[in-house]
Amino acid sequence: MLPLLRGPLPPPERELQAQDSGVARQLARRFARVVTLRHRQRHPPAERAASCDHRRRHHAPQPRNCTSRRRQDARHSRRRGEVEVEPEPEDSRSLDASIRSLQSHIASLERSALLRDSATLLWRANSSVVALDLTREYFLQFAHGYDPADGVRSGTTERFMASVFRPDILCRDFEGVGAFMDQWEKYTTFHQGLTLQLNSVRLVDSDDEPQCAVAVYATGELGVTFTQDTLKFLYPALFTQSQRDSHEREIVDRLVGSRGCLPMELVFNFDREGRVFSFESRVNLVSTLLKVLHSPSAAVHVHQSSIMTADGHWQAAPDAEEAARRERMLPRQLL
Repeated sequence: MLPLLRGPLPPPERELQAQDSGVARQLARRFARVVTLRHRQRHPPAERAASCDHRRRHHAPQPRNCTSRRRQDARHSRRRGEVEVEPEPEDSRSLDASIRSLQSHIASLERSALLRDSATLLWRANSSVVALDLTREYFLQFAHGYDPADGVRSGTTERFMASVFRPDILCRDFEGVGAFMDQWEKYTTFHQGLTLQLNSVRLVDSDDEPQCAVAVYATGELGVTFTQDTLKFLYPALFTQSQRDSHEREIVDRLVGSRGCLPMELVFNFDREGRVFSFESRVNLVSTLLKVLHSPSAAVHVHQSSIMTADGHWQAAPDAEEAARRERMLPRQLL
């Protein structure tokens, strides 16, 4: 099984921006120092000190008592000392070398940004290709459903799921890879001759979802044969009514043994570690029932008697609070 990401991931954009900001601040400080040295070269310290003393003599008010005058003289002495101990400015060649070094660092920063952007584009292209391949592999792994009783096939499927799907995978109806596999087990054991076929697969835009690196949209068909167990466990209301009502019994008789193809849609959201962290699904059960029963009212009636959710999952005990929590954790829904 190929991993989704080949090679190291590019750093997060916030980290890259922080690095760029740090380099920019360093370059700005160096530029300010070069400008300061230029200024000092044109205006020597003695000239600046004389100018400052001149301004102080003409503009600074004279203190009225001896204590204040001594304090002011001490401050002037300290300032003159600071001016006198300032380092001598570098000569023109050193300043020119500093400017050239500064320009070289700016060019290096631009090249690094260009290379980083190229690496990001290459990583995205690579991850997209592998995500599409893993989605195709998913349809192959579940081409005949999932039955834990089939040790060899189920073991291969479980290893695939462990390597590609996160243990806490999330959807609108449930959370966890265990619940995900339970759905496939219900489809497989309560129907006969289950088949899964991929029709199309493509990438969808996920740039506005920070936790989603790649999103894949796929369509397919789920072929099933209805049995008595199908109606007993997945359509319990219809099965119970058929025990007392002849019309309901007629519908059950028409369904048992019939073959239907359920159109389905899937969206897999891959995180930046290359694993599916959430998914969406949609199964069109009504269209399949309509083809089998040739009656819109009967198809709607059977659909309403099923325990299937709008997302094509066999419903567990409803929990409104838990469903709301999952909804908040999910990325933007497409189906």
